[in-house]
Amino acid sequence: MLEFENKLRHQQSQALTRAEVRKISATNNVISLNGEVLLVPKETIFSDFDITFNPNGNIQSIKRAKIVVQLPYHDNQTITYQLQLGSGLYKKTTS
Repeated sequence: MLEFENKLRHQQSQALTRAEVRKISATNNVISLNGEVLLVPKETIFSDFDITFNPNGNIQSIKRAKIVVQLPYHDNQTITYQLQLGSGLYKKTTS
């Protein structure tokens, strides 16, 4: 999960430093980073999400700005990332 969090932060910083739109999304447990597919362990289950960072580093829309990850190999632990509109920062909760 640390690698995913680093990629999420990196996308935001790249949007800001390069002044360009950056995207990270998931559909049917396939993670896409600016169109490039990322490999994730098959046991890790991601909710569908679509996050676009504007050139100023803020997220474009609060719609689908929540990422839920289930980790069956860790006693079915669930991690939720709720991105904040405007800042692009996120709140992480674990259950």
